[in-house]
Amino acid sequence: MLQELRIRNFVLIEELTLKFDRGLNVLTGETGAGKSILIDALSGVLGEKMTTDMIRSGFEKSTLEGVFDIGALPHVRSLLDESGIDCDDNLLVLRRELFSSGKGRCFANATPIPITRLKEISDYLVDIHGQNEHQNIARIARHREILDSFSGHTDLLERINALYLRLFGLKEALNSQVTDEREKNRRIEYLSFAIKEIEAAKLSPGEEEELKNEAQILANAEKIFNDINTATELLRGDRGILSSLKRTEQCLSSVSRYDSNVSDVLDGIRNSLYSLEDAGQFLRDYERSINYSPERVNEVEERLSLFASLRKKYGNTIQEVLEFAEKSRRELEAVTTSEERIVTLKAEYQKFVREAKTVALELSESRKKAALSLESKVTAELRDLAMGNSIFRVSITRETSPDGEIEADSAKYVLYPHGIDRVEFLLAANEGEELKQLRRVASGGEMSRIMLALKNVLLSSDIVDSLIFDEVDAGIGGKTADTVGRKLKALSRTRQVLVITHLPQIAAMSDIHFTVNKNAAGNRTVTSVKRLTRNEKVREVARMLAGEQVTDITIRHAEELVSATERPAP
Repeated sequence: MLQELRIRNFVLIEELTLKFDRGLNVLTGETGAGKSILIDALSGVLGEKMTTDMIRSGFEKSTLEGVFDIGALPHVRSLLDESGIDCDDNLLVLRRELFSSGKGRCFANATPIPITRLKEISDYLVDIHGQNEHQNIARIARHREILDSFSGHTDLLERINALYLRLFGLKEALNSQVTDEREKNRRIEYLSFAIKEIEAAKLSPGEEEELKNEAQILANAEKIFNDINTATELLRGDRGILSSLKRTEQCLSSVSRYDSNVSDVLDGIRNSLYSLEDAGQFLRDYERSINYSPERVNEVEERLSLFASLRKKYGNTIQEVLEFAEKSRRELEAVTTSEERIVTLKAEYQKFVREAKTVALELSESRKKAALSLESKVTAELRDLAMGNSIFRVSITRETSPDGEIEADSAKYVLYPHGIDRVEFLLAANEGEELKQLRRVASGGEMSRIMLALKNVLLSSDIVDSLIFDEVDAGIGGKTADTVGRKLKALSRTRQVLVITHLPQIAAMSDIHFTVNKNAAGNRTVTSVKRLTRNEKVREVARMLAGEQVTDITIRHAEELVSATERPAP
């Protein structure tokens, strides 16, 4: 239940706190006084769109707060627990802040929450029926939602939705498998060729680098031979380093017999001698291995050219080429074995089609039964609302298609996430008229009464604790206005009801009455709201009856209206 609405720097409101209670809460005031601003503020608290032009001129931020008693709303408690929001005293404070920069913030009991979670919570708190609700009732898609809400077959709706999603996934998988036969054959041919070409190359990681090194050596073979030959001569020739070093070793070896101080130097020369002898042997072998062959040059160049060609087609490196081959083998296997996969998918698809058919037909029967009951109850409500000659019907049809998933009664029907039914409300507003779509036959006043009739019928399945009606009594008056007021009063016995109205008959039935006024304060225009005493309420009802010229007669008439609503119903 909405306990308080706190508004700061919002449109024409500088600062305002409204306290509501159970029963019928009524707001009245002249046209343009700002009654709809209050609904806009509450809508903002509940997560509806806000724009920066809603911030009161001259201020940087607008703040809206709603205080709710959620003691009777376990769904809200569960959502708060999921979000880690404390709510020990059954009070929930929702706060919305909007800055002139366009940025905004949302809070639940001072805990920051995303706007999506705010809307999710709000769905269980308040149901606002504005003048645009007439358009919602006229929407055909809304009719199925209303019927399903009345039917209470939530389990069937969940099952058909899950089956629809499953079938959609299977259909996508089948479409990806069943490709054009020519495209499939072209793919097989390409993959087979690529695999064969790569396998024929007998690639191995690192081979390309080795061949590049060999190609460099072969390209410079003559220079390498000459340089190695020169190095060998310098090292091993008659006047080479080894010859001189051996003589040096012999001389120092002789000296060491007489003086041990040269032993360390001698050891160093001997180690160098051993290393140079090894180097000389390596150079001799290396010189013998240099064998320039034009045939080998061609072989290496052809091999490197093959590598370049493969890399150009299949990858940036030989490793990537090998990986491409492995991937192609797997794809080729998948393509060539896709027929088996298709058979499996088709079997699975048909299995779920059969299951979906069972659930869809069961859901359809449930809707048909519920439709009869809804027709009867709404017609009875309309009779109470001075539309006794009206006929209300629920039309349930199905869309046929050659590609329809659900086959029944020698026809194929299209399956949607909500089943196979198309639900539409029809109305014959007067006796003798044919049934037509609501938007084509109902006036604004009739739409108001149809909406109120549906709300009364659906009340038992509605978990929302607070209902708000924003001038839904537009287009009615007289006895019908009195009847609408009594319906709203009846709703308020089990729900908190807040009504913005211009009808004195409805205002007189209020449990709590507020007036909304627009006044000049300094150089600014300010909207203010006042909670009325009983005497003030009588005078406000009198104003609504007679306008600004309130007389003793209109006051007596207003007193009679208010007193009549205070007497217990017979």
